[in-house]
Amino acid sequence: MRPPWQPPSIVFQIVWPILYVLYAVVLYLEWNNAETRNYLILGLVLNFSWVPLFTVNARLALALLVAMIAVAVKSILPMTSPAKWIFAPYLVWICFASTLNAYIAVKC
Repeated sequence: MRPPWQPPSIVFQIVWPILYVLYAVVLYLEWNNAETRNYLILGLVLNFSWVPLFTVNARLALALLVAMIAVAVKSILPMTSPAKWIFAPYLVWICFASTLNAYIAVKC
């Protein structure tokens, strides 16, 4: 069951490639900051793990999204100002995605 506020599929097809490019730019800008770099890499691993987990268990995928948000927040705090602004859309999007996932986890 789709959440009423879920955008059409085309939105995801447009948004995710843009977010991954922005993520790559932030990773490049923050590469010399080991702590931030490690959290960013961890965030990508969690991100890539979400889709297969969601297809198996929406509730576990929601827990993974919460972890992704925590890692993203931990990543963004020590970033330089330009990187923070570039990374912010990713953080906003995964927060939004968590509402979609939560709806599906509760309804299914």
